[in-house]
Amino acid sequence: MAEKVAEVFFDEGFLARVAGLVRDTQGEILVACYEWKWYEGQRAGTIQDLNREVAKAARRGVVVKVVLHNESKGRTLGSINRRTAGKLERHGVKVRMGSTARVIHGKVWVFDRKVVVIGSHNVSGHSVNRNAEAGVMVRDLEEVAKAVRWFDGLWDRGIG
Repeated sequence: MAEKVAEVFFDEGFLARVAGLVRDTQGEILVACYEWKWYEGQRAGTIQDLNREVAKAARRGVVVKVVLHNESKGRTLGSINRRTAGKLERHGVKVRMGSTARVIHGKVWVFDRKVVVIGSHNVSGHSVNRNAEAGVMVRDLEEVAKAVRWFDGLWDRGIG
C-alpha cells in the first residue's frame, strides 16, 4: 500500500507524530511557532518529550532552525519564547525571534525538506492536554517546498 500524501490529526496526535519525525530526521528541521514552552524536569509522555527530541537532534548534527514569535520585553509570551530560545541555543539549535511588528502565528515543522506538519499546535502543555487542536502532515515534495520558501522568507528577513 502506498504511503499517504497527507494525513490529518487532532489533539494529542501531534506529540507522538512530531517527536517521531524529529527522531527520524537526518539533516534539517525548520520550525516556525507562536509559542514554545520549555519545561524543566517534566516526566515522559509530556510536551517536554518533544523538547528533548529537538535537543537530541541538534546534538547529533541535525541542523535545527527555529523562528519564534516575539513580543516587547515584559510581555509574557515574549518572555516564554526568549527563555525557550536560550534553552534551544544551548543545545545547538539556531533561533531567531520574530519582529514585534508582525505576529508569527503559523505553526510549521519541516523535516529534511520531505515532510511538513502544519497545524494549530504550539509547543506547550495546553496544546496537547487541554486545547482542541488540528494539524496536517504532508509528504508531497511540491507542497513541502512551498513551506520551505515561506520559512526561508521569515528566516532571511533577519527578523531577530
